[in-house]
Amino acid sequence: MRIAVLVYGRLNKCIEHYENIMEHIGKEHTVDVYMSSDNSSEALRKGFLDLYKPIAYTNDPVTYDYDLGAYRGKRPETNIHNMTCHYINKHRVFALLEAYVEKANVHYDAVLSLRLDCVFHNRFDFNGIAENTIYIPTGNDFWGINDQLAYGSLATMKKYNSIDAKTLLDRNLCIPHPECLCLANIKFHGLQVQRVNLQYHRDV
Repeated sequence: MRIAVLVYGRLNKCIEHYENIMEHIGKEHTVDVYMSSDNSSEALRKGFLDLYKPIAYTNDPVTYDYDLGAYRGKRPETNIHNMTCHYINKHRVFALLEAYVEKANVHYDAVLSLRLDCVFHNRFDFNGIAENTIYIPTGNDFWGINDQLAYGSLATMKKYNSIDAKTLLDRNLCIPHPECLCLANIKFHGLQVQRVNLQYHRDV
């Protein structure tokens, strides 16, 4: 299979977790990596590029002119800036993937959205991926649904990675909280959710 891996956000732990990530995705697959980070250090950026050899990447600063924290229901643990960067990086990394697919006319059997502070204990199963279905590990839902990683078809992952937080909040579909917004986005696009038994923990 050919798998696109979309890395978003901080590059911390990228070197330490490289073997674990690749082993559990499956080294028998062709894996193409794309990355969107913002202001990662030169050392982290170089380490990532040397190991993961991404097809395309950006490390440009994130800018925005809106405040998602101005909406009702903000929980005290929610870091609005980090959450906003999370969505912008997901948008940007999918745009990199989409541009390459159009340019190179490649087909991916699955697209995986992934953060690099995850340590996996069993392998991903990319067999039998259905259209309009998002595959999300069980657990870590926190008033919504796990937003740490997900996979699906290219068309499904475009919807998943294209969270328009302002629209969801303007329509009162959720509160400004990452897992709540993730679930609202899934429902907004009418995606089916398949929970998978992928065991992992975050190394923070």
